[in-house]
Amino acid sequence: MYFPRLLLPLAGVLVPLVDFLLAFWVLIGMMFWFHTYPGAHVVLAPLFILLALVTALGAGLGLAALNARFRDVPYAIPAIMQVLPFLSGVPYALNGVPVKWQWLLSINPITTVVTGWRWCLLNGPPPVLGQAAVGAGVALVLLVTGLAYFRRSEPRVADTI
Repeated sequence: MYFPRLLLPLAGVLVPLVDFLLAFWVLIGMMFWFHTYPGAHVVLAPLFILLALVTALGAGLGLAALNARFRDVPYAIPAIMQVLPFLSGVPYALNGVPVKWQWLLSINPITTVVTGWRWCLLNGPPPVLGQAAVGAGVALVLLVTGLAYFRRSEPRVADTI
């Protein structure tokens, strides 16, 4: 019986989206409690969530295919995940970083997601359009290459599963 193997990495992306939607209601409640209201640009927030989903799916597809070939990938991911918040501006505002490093950090698409989310909901500084375009471009390249690599190594994924 045929099982679309693409559903496994896709489920790894969509399940946390449900968690996000539930936690979003808590965020809205806290925003009202602390009298923090988003501006009119809050309508752009779903675009940044979509960018995060595209990035996660591209990385997930690539890592799933790598995991089918190399068994050490699941052990390397936690180490990588500890470094990534510092490379995406989660613990600090990106506009506090020197401009030459902002462009380097903008290669990570999650930097655009974090900056855009802060702008949309918390009235932070808006993302720089050029840096956001770099992040979105990297996310699309990540998705296309991850999908191509996953499709190419799909027979091995099926044997491993």
